Amino acid sequence: MPTMHVSNSIAPVAPDAAQRLTLDGGAALVVRGEPGAAPLLFLHGVAGAAWSWAPQASAFADSRRTYAWEARGHGDAARVDDAGLAEYYDDARQALSHVTESEGKGAIVVAHSLGGLLALALAAERPAEVAALFLVEPVYLASACSPLGALGPLTLFGPLALPFILALAEHFKYDTPFGRTHARFIFESSFHDRSAMERAWEHQRRQKPVEYRRLLVELSGASTRFPLRQFAREIAAPVALIEGTNLVFGMHFPHLVRQLQALGSGFTHRVISGGHYLQLDREPAVTAELRDFIGAVAAAR
Repeated sequence: MPTMHVSNSIAPVAPDAAQRLTLDGGAALVVRGEPGAAPLLFLHGVAGAAWSWAPQASAFADSRRTYAWEARGHGDAARVDDAGLAEYYDDARQALSHVTESEGKGAIVVAHSLGGLLALALAAERPAEVAALFLVEPVYLASACSPLGALGPLTLFGPLALPFILALAEHFKYDTPFGRTHARFIFESSFHDRSAMERAWEHQRRQKPVEYRRLLVELSGASTRFPLRQFAREIAAPVALIEGTNLVFGMHFPHLVRQLQALGSGFTHRVISGGHYLQLDREPAVTAELRDFIGAVAAAR
């Protein structure tokens, strides 16, 4: 793997005395806190950005070095016309390399949605660099061919659903009526606090538009350069899985739970009332779970 280069310019980011690092390929890291024990690397999902984990990153910045990742085409990272799983995984891998090389120790990777799939792959591929995994509503390989098996009926029909997925992808941009309606539907299905929902939706709406055509094709089970497989079978690090109860956008992970139970006491499973964006919608509960998990990981060493 080629050496990653980080840009020399580190611009301060208000209001949390954060710094912004630009990675090769256009991805970025928003860094808070002083160097210390077990750095935290936060990975967002599709249509998220550093803001997706801002409450937790801020909560731990006084005791940990926190790194909030932004994939290319997301948030304030470099604009791209298209990207897929391989590109996002390259971005996440670069971020992990930078964190572990800078801190001289493995990171606790905290991930949401598609970021959860990337985090599982990182833990399987680079076990020495991942100290533990904290997964909130992760995408996961529910079958051998599709990581979206847990997300809904589309993937049950395999190739028959592909024309619909491609048609959907043509319209899935943030700054269109369809995109705005889609975002509001997802957020309203996830958030109990309307003000928090509106803040999250406003963050997403302001992001640079990125085409998700290739990503949606890949997640429907089509070919990809990303190695689709059930990564949980290969993981030895402690894992916490946090899922929501919402029937529409709170996912359920029986395959993942069964595979991670092989970790024994190294696996923690919690169900919190809410939808897909638990770290924002149920911020205190998720932050408390993360704090307990970090403490348990430290105590087990």
